[in-house]
Amino acid sequence: MPPGARLVALGGGGATHGLDPALDDFILSLTPRARPRVGFVGWARPDRPERLQRLSERLQSCGASVQALASTATRGEAEDWLRQVDLVYVGGGDTALLLDSLRRLPAGAALVQAARQGLLLAGVSAGASVWFECALSDAGGQGLRRRDGLGLLPGSFCPHHDSEPARAPAFAAAVADGTLPAGLAVDDGVAVLVTVQGPGPVCSARPAARARWVEPAPGGARTTFLPTEREG
Repeated sequence: MPPGARLVALGGGGATHGLDPALDDFILSLTPRARPRVGFVGWARPDRPERLQRLSERLQSCGASVQALASTATRGEAEDWLRQVDLVYVGGGDTALLLDSLRRLPAGAALVQAARQGLLLAGVSAGASVWFECALSDAGGQGLRRRDGLGLLPGSFCPHHDSEPARAPAFAAAVADGTLPAGLAVDDGVAVLVTVQGPGPVCSARPAARARWVEPAPGGARTTFLPTEREG
């Protein structure tokens, strides 16, 4: 059987923003090559080409190569591209736009299939949220609410847990009342390796930035901080 999805979930920041180089080292350490081949999917924010430039500059300094997958690629072109990369880095932006692309486009279908089969992913904010059962999202300008994802990983996800003040109480309340299932809440500057078995190693590149598991409990929600195994 295929191993299932493997995602390095970033709460925010990272190389596409020119920040948190320790996270890049963590991500690249999970690839099988000394000079990894990294693919980039920027469909959640196609109007920000500088994000690919920042990612390329940073990862090339680490010995990796970076190439982008065009949203206009055919299924066959995308499958060929995916066979040539060790990791796909999915940029952040509009969760709804990214989900639509992954569900509707031939290249999106190829990427989702590769993810199901165990291709390593790294995703920032929206780029992480889409792979879970659901996420707390503000896509569409309708405030923080549940957004159903692709369901390759169980549970819910909340990015920007520390940098957007409304997120922490909204996520806890949604888990407490059953709007969201138990899930992972991640601060900016933090990366968590997540598989179908749940969260694993955590890397924090910023002081006091953490990841935590939030689950229902009598009278509300219970938060358990995940141990940070690597720090920047």
